[in-house]
Amino acid sequence: MDKRIYARFAVKLPVSLSGQGVAGGGLVSGLSDRGCTVISDELIQAGTSLALHIQLPGQYAPLKVDLAEVRWAQGREFGLEFVRLRLEEKARLQRFISALVRKAEGGGFKHTG
Repeated sequence: MDKRIYARFAVKLPVSLSGQGVAGGGLVSGLSDRGCTVISDELIQAGTSLALHIQLPGQYAPLKVDLAEVRWAQGREFGLEFVRLRLEEKARLQRFISALVRKAEGGGFKHTG
C-alpha cells in the first residue's frame, strides 16, 4: 500500500455530493489537500465521478469541488481524490488545511496520516 505523502486530518464536515445518477449527502471524516474520506448512506462505487459541496466551519459558502473521483469504497465509506478545483476553492482549502495544521500542532485536531 502506498504511504501518504500529504497530511490527512480527522474532521466531521457535512458534504453534499452529486453525479452519475447519484445525489445525496454525508460526512467528510478525513480531509487533505488532495482528497477526502466520506461516510454516506449512498452506496458509491470506485470509479464514480462526483461534484462535492463541503461545509467548512464558520463559512457561509460551501467549498466546491468540481470533480472528485472515488478511488476506493468499502460499505458506506469511500475515498475521493480531488481532480478539479477552481483556483479560489483550492486557496480556501489550503487556508483551512493550514488552520488544521496549526491546531494539530497545538493539540486541537487529530492527525491521521
